[in-house]
Order: sequence, then C-alpha cells, then structure tokens
Amino acid sequence: MQSIIINDKLKVVQGDDQIYKYIAINNCTLDKDTLEKMTQVGDTWNGTQLCANLIDVRDMFFIDSKTREYAAAQYRTHVAGQAILIESTISSYFANLFLKFSQPKVPTKLFTKEDEAMKWLQEQMEKRR
Repeated sequence: MQSIIINDKLKVVQGDDQIYKYIAINNCTLDKDTLEKMTQVGDTWNGTQLCANLIDVRDMFFIDSKTREYAAAQYRTHVAGQAILIESTISSYFANLFLKFSQPKVPTKLFTKEDEAMKWLQEQMEKRR
C-alpha cells in the first residue's frame, strides 16, 4: 500500500485490493490541475490492471464546472467503477446533478457510508473479472 498527497488538497491511497481512495483534505476546492495529477498518480501506480475508485468528497468545499467536466470525461477501460462518498443530503443534491448532467463514462454511484461503497466497488470489480 502506498499513498501521496497532491497539492495539499487530495490524498491518494492505493489499497491492497486494487481499490484506490482519493480523499479530499483541508476543506479544499478541487481544480483541474489537482485532478489531472490525481489521475496520473493512479495510472502510474496501477497501469492497466483492473481497479476501482473511491472518491471521498466529504472534506471538499467546491469543484468548478471545468473540473467536473474533465472528471466525467475520464474513461479508462480498466476502471470497473467509482463510488463517490458524500456527507449530507445537500452534498447528495449537487452530486446527483453532476451524475445527471455530466454522465460519467464508468459506473458511478453515491454513498454516505464507506463500507457500503467498498462493497459495491468490489462487486463492480467481480462483474468485470
């Protein structure tokens, strides 16, 4: 297992189960540069091996529209799914808008509980094996 902090905004953790955790820190505002670096780290560590992503935005303040568009357009055939971990009903509202209008290219689902998100990601990976 390895981890790194990117731009003092995001912690990336590679799990032994090939589930990558992208964890917002410091009540950050996510920008496109940080998101691009986050993607590069994950791809460098993982290569093209089957994996899944847990994106924890509970400590994120804002994501601008260009960054959301870039995130939604990401499609790497080896990513089985992505779970977005949110904190509240208000977060859910904005995250659902993202899912509806941006239409991510990989299976994506919202969760408020990490254990449920991890279970769903493992199921997504099993479907792809």
